[in-house]
Amino acid sequence: MGVAVSAFATHHKVPGAAAPIIAASSLSGLLSGWLYGRRRHRATAHRQLIITSAWLTGTGVLLPLAPSAFWLGVAVMVTESGVPPTLVLLNVLTEKAVHPAALTQAFTWSNSSSAAASALAASLAGHSADAWGASAALAQAPATAGVLLVLALVLSLVARRWGKALDAALPRGQL
Repeated sequence: MGVAVSAFATHHKVPGAAAPIIAASSLSGLLSGWLYGRRRHRATAHRQLIITSAWLTGTGVLLPLAPSAFWLGVAVMVTESGVPPTLVLLNVLTEKAVHPAALTQAFTWSNSSSAAASALAASLAGHSADAWGASAALAQAPATAGVLLVLALVLSLVARRWGKALDAALPRGQL
């Protein structure tokens, strides 16, 4: 996001706006993460992941449409608010899916792949901004969030069917 925001601010002749936009989005993420952690959620983690993925996709669409640095800041803050709950949910689902003996390895793979994806996204954002402009770089966010939404929907369906199959296969009380 930093590369795309910097490209947008530079393109709109307000390069100094990039740092406050990034800072505001970070504060938005901190606040949403704190608020998310304070609530008790009735929905399952799978359903919550679908909701946060839909939030990221829907709000991410606002990013390439921003007409000014101010509106980009608002859009980035609103979009960023969905990131911490999504990361928490991905870790919760990882912990539920992985045997305790392999949990450290699973989290290591998850964190490493997240770092690699961030580096790849920054590179793609830079190339997109150079070739097609800042809006193209910003369009990566909703596209990526849309992929996450599809994966969350598929994961939810698989988990629901797998859970029913386990319930039918195991005697009562053995799950």
